[in-house]
Amino acid sequence: MEKSMPWYVAHTKPRQELHAQENLLRQGYGVYLPMLKVFKSVRNRQEIRFEPMFPRYIFFQPADIQQSIAPVRSTQGITAIVRLGQVPAVLQLETLKIIQAFEARRNAADFEEISPLRPGKVVMVNDGPFAGLEGLVSIVSEQRVIVLMQLLGQQQQLKFRPHQLVVAD
Repeated sequence: MEKSMPWYVAHTKPRQELHAQENLLRQGYGVYLPMLKVFKSVRNRQEIRFEPMFPRYIFFQPADIQQSIAPVRSTQGITAIVRLGQVPAVLQLETLKIIQAFEARRNAADFEEISPLRPGKVVMVNDGPFAGLEGLVSIVSEQRVIVLMQLLGQQQQLKFRPHQLVVAD
């Protein structure tokens, strides 16, 4: 891939970023789909997953000066090439490097860094016998969260699994 070739932006169909990436690669384009490590509660347990940094957007680059970007519009998974007026939007190299650096930092982060559960945050219990009660997060780990709660007139430290808690707004 020539570094001098511009990076263009394509709009994808909902949740079709990976499908679009596969099809663009098959056609010989350079493709960049920034993915971020995210924290998800799934079926009563915590999972770390990777999701597109920019949902419904993907960056692509022609293999050489002769390769047209026109076929991208009809590529499966793509709805359109993003345009600024009549001109296709181009991602500046400096911006691309910033996105790549952010992606690398975020994906190197551990559970405690990406979890919305942080010491000092007010949380609500959404599962179990304490459902509906609020407390203050004291300690966070991947397996459990210690929450300070006011129970029967006294402050208590209770242990919960992360999926049992949601950050109160």
